[in-house]
Amino acid sequence: MTTPAGTVKARTRLRLRNGELEVVTYTAVTTELAERGLQGEIDKRLNAAPGSADLGPRDPLAKAARQWVEQARIESQWPDPPLRPQTVDEYEDLLRLYVIPALGKHRLDTITPPVVQGWVNSMVARGQKPDAKHRMLVTTVRAHSVLHQVLERAVNLHAMLDNPASHTRLPRQPKPNPVALTIEGTWRLRRAVREWETSRIGRPGPRPTGNLPAIIDVCLGTGLRIGEVMALRWGQVNLALDDEGIATIAVRTTLVDVKGQGTVDQGDTKTTASRRAIILPRFVVEALTRLRPPNPANHDPVFPSRTFKDGRNVGEPQTPANVRRTLRSALEMAELTGLAHPHKLRHTVATLVQRDRGLEAAAALLGHQLRGVTGHNYVERISVAPDVSDVLQVFIEASEAAERAALEWTPDRAET
Repeated sequence: MTTPAGTVKARTRLRLRNGELEVVTYTAVTTELAERGLQGEIDKRLNAAPGSADLGPRDPLAKAARQWVEQARIESQWPDPPLRPQTVDEYEDLLRLYVIPALGKHRLDTITPPVVQGWVNSMVARGQKPDAKHRMLVTTVRAHSVLHQVLERAVNLHAMLDNPASHTRLPRQPKPNPVALTIEGTWRLRRAVREWETSRIGRPGPRPTGNLPAIIDVCLGTGLRIGEVMALRWGQVNLALDDEGIATIAVRTTLVDVKGQGTVDQGDTKTTASRRAIILPRFVVEALTRLRPPNPANHDPVFPSRTFKDGRNVGEPQTPANVRRTLRSALEMAELTGLAHPHKLRHTVATLVQRDRGLEAAAALLGHQLRGVTGHNYVERISVAPDVSDVLQVFIEASEAAERAALEWTPDRAET
């Protein structure tokens, strides 16, 4: 039919794949162009994703992302969940901060590989600005991974025919560059935390726990994650107080931060391989023996939190965030800001063990998983990590000897 403006409108009724009828029109300057354009519109609708009751191709990405987070939270409560609650929190933050502001209003049927690639490029460019605090490479890859999962669910719900995030190029992530503490750095760290705890005795304010030196020694003697250290209960600690036993720590759980709940005991370790027993070097046994109350109950935390006057925090462990904060304060007081953080202690243990006993022993001590089908299905899980206590004991003794030498050094003696 010809319109009042003199153009030609082609019109037809089309039954879609879901059984619904839809009127399709196309307007052009000639009948031939209008018919050709109408056929293109028909092909587009017949080849479009049909959608489902939950999600359709015309829905915005923000809706798809919200539904994905809701489903991920449900699955995080499953036994052996595909994602932990704290991981869902992290992914939700990536969506909220980086994906939704840029792509949230886009309809799913308009999100194409070029659109996703343009978003990736803009993220990388954001990290290259002169005022950028981070290069954004790791953040870009992680945010893209979450976007991919959101769009994959949309494909499964027939709201998209293909996942455009599968057809984009990503920047290479920078290789990790772990740095271990030196012998000098180790004795300076241990001395700083001891002096910091001593300086707080008798000062106004809450009574200090006095735990920090022992926490640092446990980290240096085991390579545990800080969440694993703070989750320790006395029932997991065997100090072998007789002459024949072997002192061990059994790693069975970890502390994590969950949105809306604060710091909680996860009830399990980070991975299956993280469930292990570690043989303790002598300096860790000595630190825990000094700390151990006369008759602790098995469920009592090794590093309890400070108890408030109203009774709050009774039986609760000190949190990893609190340890990080107090460690920073101790290093600031000693003018050693930036010398160490809990994960650097883990790097230090891994480096020492790898150099002396090899990479496999370091991986077993740290609770890392064996990769591949063989490691996953055929190799028996190690319940006791290799005994590397002598390696770590020698390192601490060397640092203590270096500390004594440094304290005994004087300019006069140096000249002679």
